[in-house]
Amino acid sequence: MLNFTLYKLLLLMSITTGLSACGTTVQAPDTTYYLFDANPVAQLNKEAKTSVMLDIVSLPDYLKTNQLVMKEGDNQLIKANYHSWADGLGEAMQRALLNDLNASMAETEWLDFCRKCTKVKVTIEHFYPDRNGEVLLSGSFRVSKRNEHTATRVFRFHYTDILEKDGYAGAVKKMRALSKKLSHEISNVIVE
Repeated sequence: MLNFTLYKLLLLMSITTGLSACGTTVQAPDTTYYLFDANPVAQLNKEAKTSVMLDIVSLPDYLKTNQLVMKEGDNQLIKANYHSWADGLGEAMQRALLNDLNASMAETEWLDFCRKCTKVKVTIEHFYPDRNGEVLLSGSFRVSKRNEHTATRVFRFHYTDILEKDGYAGAVKKMRALSKKLSHEISNVIVE
């Protein structure tokens, strides 16, 4: 009789435990947001000899979402579930490049709109960290001089860097560093 009561008690406890486990939910982690241009600089009016327009940065479809992306394997891109850009990557990249270019070129004023000036259009093809600990930025930029008789020139770029820290925060920092390399290359082309 004691065994039968003990058996019923154990059965009741296991049913109660099982039912209570069905009722609990696991809360998803909070989303972490990242700023591409985390250190914006107020642009001062310049007494510049030249004005150059940096057009909106063109992105591939997989970068037009707010989710950060990581390359896995040879050709698979994985979108992060809980790691997102704080704002659109194309606009943030344009702001960051404008800040870098204006800071590095005293004789040139870089603008996001200008009717009669040299225009630079950046097209990103690849921009992501990978599982091997590298970050890649590649694409092209097109320079159209204001003189209509000058041909438009296209320049290809391809930068990689090694991640020093695991995680998306370290990847975003390296991604921003690669965009600074791009701004340096653009400024060298404009100076020519």
